[in-house]
Amino acid sequence: MSQVAPQDAVDPHNKRFGVETNGINFIPLEERKMTHRQLSLFWIASSFYPFNLLLGILVYSLGMPVWLTLVVVLGVGLAGYIYPAFASIAGARSGIATQAVTRVTYGVQANRLNNLIGWAVGIAYEIANVVVGVFAGVALFDQLGWSGGNGPKIVSFFIVYGVSVLLPYLGHATVIYVQRFFAVVLIVASALMFISLVPDLDLNASIGDIGISQWSAFMIGCGIVLAGGWGYVMMAADYPRYMPDKTPGNSIFWTVLTSAGLPAIFLGLIGVLMAAQGDFDALIADPVGGAKTLFSTPIFLVWLIAAIGGSIANNALTLYSAGLAAQAVGLPLKRYQATIVDAAIATIGIVYILFKDDGGFLAWMNSILVFSVVWLGPFGAIWLMDLAWRHWLALPEEVHGGRHSPFWGMSGARRYAWIALIAGMVAAFLCISVPKYTGPIAESLDFTDYSWVVGPIIAAVLYFLLAKNTVRDEVTHRRERLPKDSEIDTAEAFDTGVDHSLFEHDKD
Repeated sequence: MSQVAPQDAVDPHNKRFGVETNGINFIPLEERKMTHRQLSLFWIASSFYPFNLLLGILVYSLGMPVWLTLVVVLGVGLAGYIYPAFASIAGARSGIATQAVTRVTYGVQANRLNNLIGWAVGIAYEIANVVVGVFAGVALFDQLGWSGGNGPKIVSFFIVYGVSVLLPYLGHATVIYVQRFFAVVLIVASALMFISLVPDLDLNASIGDIGISQWSAFMIGCGIVLAGGWGYVMMAADYPRYMPDKTPGNSIFWTVLTSAGLPAIFLGLIGVLMAAQGDFDALIADPVGGAKTLFSTPIFLVWLIAAIGGSIANNALTLYSAGLAAQAVGLPLKRYQATIVDAAIATIGIVYILFKDDGGFLAWMNSILVFSVVWLGPFGAIWLMDLAWRHWLALPEEVHGGRHSPFWGMSGARRYAWIALIAGMVAAFLCISVPKYTGPIAESLDFTDYSWVVGPIIAAVLYFLLAKNTVRDEVTHRRERLPKDSEIDTAEAFDTGVDHSLFEHDKD
């Protein structure tokens, strides 16, 4: 049977406020001490951040009345977290980071392309997080009497990004520990904001006609809020990989869905109320400081502090996982080194938006979100279907075995996964509608965005038809070569004696 270390044991590879030495490697059973409570608090803190509030503002900006906007934000928004909730199960089952687990579906070599795309998407989210945090810092300094020039913006940048980089640099244990304190502040701030806004709720309020039909606005809005949840599919397994391997899958699923999804849609609700009741143009220009007229000074100050904390909390998650993605791409770096490289790259985009952008931040974010759906939707549908067939388990020899991995090349199901992914992405791209680009099918259908529907469905159906029997045979072969007592218990056997030459940096 699996032997799990006591919850209070000190893991030498993942010390709190020490530098974690694990990377995308397999986490041995004795090091997996994470609890449901820690996972829940981690996701609460990561989801109570201003980005989700911006999603509500973005959806309201499409011209729908408040009641229809809330249908999108509350209903469809929660559905977006089904992807990361399922993906989290694989983390606990396998003890391996997301960017490595995906190798069983897409192949050890070929999956580097997905790793690269996931890394780029992670960097985009980092940029958005830091920009919002800096907006909050500038507004806070203004409340304290310091305004004008670039001074407040520069100081805010160094504070927000400095702490954001430090936490993931130290690693998993530090991020999980600190997130609990952010969670408390963010819950209190969000509750105060909601209580202040709800008395003036007008379900029929709207900014008016913006030149698209209500159906088009509804479909575009669905794509925006789904992207908010789908974006976590490339990092969802990174944190529960420290949970015991026998943790029930359904408990992991519901913990992540509720702890990540409910705070996200609650903030989306607040964003809709802010956009409907406040100075809409001011919120578009500065989605944090533009809320000043909506709240009393004490609540506004609490909101600004929470916005800074939320930006840091979520960026810790994103930067940590982006560092793992950089390792998976093939950069010969230790995890904490990869985190610094990732932060340096993101800094370029952050500086541009803060000091050179013409005020189109929300339009840029809208395009990034919807464009990411073109890849995230089909990718997630294929990967999660494949994982379900494999009982959510990836073995170290399969993902870290180098040329000895049975999934090294493009044989078997890997070939079908790429066929389905490309087909789903092409279909989604033809159906996309964003400010910067409209696909030919979307244009012919009154500029309505169907990418988030068409892409995943085509990819999933095609992969099901092509790969089901092949994956079943692969799972049968795996069972035949494993001892009969437990597949998962013997996973640690594959962490030694395997050719790691291609991924020598995976450990760190």
